[in-house]
Amino acid sequence: ASIPTELGKLSNLIYLRLSYNAFTGTVPEGLAEMKGLQLLQLQSNRITKMPIIPRLNDNIHGQSTFVADCGVPSAFDEALECDNCTMCCNADDDCYPQEETKVQELGLKGYKEFGVILFVCFVALFFMVAFLLYISARRKNIGYSVTSEIETRIKENDMYALSKIGKDSVYSYFVTDKVFGWFIASATLV
Repeated sequence: ASIPTELGKLSNLIYLRLSYNAFTGTVPEGLAEMKGLQLLQLQSNRITKMPIIPRLNDNIHGQSTFVADCGVPSAFDEALECDNCTMCCNADDDCYPQEETKVQELGLKGYKEFGVILFVCFVALFFMVAFLLYISARRKNIGYSVTSEIETRIKENDMYALSKIGKDSVYSYFVTDKVFGWFIASATLV
């Protein structure tokens, strides 16, 4: 059964709890015009569409002021849209407050956008540090000549490292002095 449209004519109604009644269909437009409404609970029904109901005063009933089935996972193909709900329930009957997340407070749409930005910053920082280390190493080597004894020790250390990590491992590129090797190893780690 659907929610009776006559409910919208009850202009002095303060509390309306219609949860767990197996109502289907659309919420009547008249509910959006009820000025005295302080509590509206519509969760655990089969409501597929809701008019834009103004934000109710949540100072009295807190997060339970306006509850609907707008949570995820939804029992429907698309979750019910309810911008002014104070709490959204999902198909598992779990209800969560509709609060702005820390990511949304930063002006981002969601965690996916935040993750992409964080990943890009991490990669940029990684390459910046690698570049600075490369420049630092080149600056140290200017004016110095490597003796054959030091060169032999470096090769021995590289061979020892290769024997421990394996010659077929991507980490073997870290013991090379070739920029391309470092790039491949870094890309694999990122």
